[in-house]
Amino acid sequence: MAVLLWYSVTVSGYVSPNILPSPLTVLTTAQALWSAGTLQRDILVSLGRIAFGFALGASTGFVLGIAVGISSVARLVFDRSVQMIRTIPHLALVPLMILWFGIGEQPKVLLVALGALFPVYINTASGIRNVDPKLIEVGRAYGLSQREIITQIVLPAALQPILVGVRYALGVAWLTLVVAETIASREGIGYLVQNARELLRTDIIILAIILYSIAGWLADWLIRILESRLLRWHPNYAPGANK
Repeated sequence: MAVLLWYSVTVSGYVSPNILPSPLTVLTTAQALWSAGTLQRDILVSLGRIAFGFALGASTGFVLGIAVGISSVARLVFDRSVQMIRTIPHLALVPLMILWFGIGEQPKVLLVALGALFPVYINTASGIRNVDPKLIEVGRAYGLSQREIITQIVLPAALQPILVGVRYALGVAWLTLVVAETIASREGIGYLVQNARELLRTDIIILAIILYSIAGWLADWLIRILESRLLRWHPNYAPGANK
């Protein structure tokens, strides 16, 4: 529906092609960039950055969240500091990251990691702390060790909020990448946007926006599939259940 409206507005002449090019123009531009080999290269570079940065940030947030959720000592040591750092807008650290690490891959990956870390950390710690204590008591009554209680009771019970945090973290990671790639970048979709802005190529900018949206939607779709498989035991995720 949105594409039809876009096509109608541009073809009818209500909006200048310099402001909003038609879908056909954007498609032609995509084909030209693909034939030149630049589009697939920039897509792969951006996917590599998001994958590495998200994996680094989400895994760190997951480990910290488990520690803080389980251990009161870890909560006293880490939680206050992490919460203070979380209140700092991570995108405001862009100039500092460039000063520290230059204009290479490190600042972009680290910014994506920071964007992914806090949602996973908060949801993991909160999910673990909200596990029903009666479940843990049942596990102890059956003679389970502390490690078995964590792996067989606590983590499965907290899995739903953890996966919600992962989905949210993915969205923040893509938003961070958009900003990081438009600053001092030589490759990637953001570099494509930067170049297009200097050349006044609105069609390429629109194409980049579409690519970002498709990539974000696909990432969220994959997490939803993972969520439905890992939570098959949950009544709300059973086949035929309303979501």
